[in-house]
Amino acid sequence: MRYENGTAFSHWNVVGHRWGMALVLLAPILGSCAGPQPLHVAIDPQDESTYLRFANDANLNGRVAFANWMSEERGISPEEVLRLDAELSSTRNPFDAYRDKQAVSRGAVIYRIHCFRCHGDDARGHGPATLADHPANDFKTFSSRFAATLHRGAPRKWFRVIRDGDGDVVQYPDEKTTAMPAFSQTLAREQIWLVITYLQSLDMHAAADGVEAR
Repeated sequence: MRYENGTAFSHWNVVGHRWGMALVLLAPILGSCAGPQPLHVAIDPQDESTYLRFANDANLNGRVAFANWMSEERGISPEEVLRLDAELSSTRNPFDAYRDKQAVSRGAVIYRIHCFRCHGDDARGHGPATLADHPANDFKTFSSRFAATLHRGAPRKWFRVIRDGDGDVVQYPDEKTTAMPAFSQTLAREQIWLVITYLQSLDMHAAADGVEAR
């Protein structure tokens, strides 16, 4: 306990004051970090049209579509694409959401095709297929954006949940599965990391590139 101008200050007064000042200083930063970026801002139309071409040929099997796309782009066989994909880490994102616009764009395309129906166009979890009793994750909550701003969210957990699924077993119109379906057979590892990269993206970086995030 100490006194200033006749007023008593405890340790917790000081701690609370410091936290208050920190939040005041962080508020403008967090306000511009309300990502993930809107899909129309994040997506390069060329990435979307190319992926849709391969996805339609593969009957919307994302894994096959991506293998064929990368085969054409990298000059190797689809089998080699998937062999190399299987070697990717499940705990470390190979992409940087703050610097790699192409990865953010491609992740946003994959999100739009495979995640939109539950998580919605704005990643708030209000997609047309969301079940009322099992709401999808809202990636724009304060806690999610605060975490993404300070340490890029929880990429290891996100990877595991996307790959293996999560939640109770429920009945969707087209299948019975966990509330968050497993995508291990639908998406390649690289695709999962690309989606996570999109989810890690922030409005402030889109704005810094001269694009207004609406």
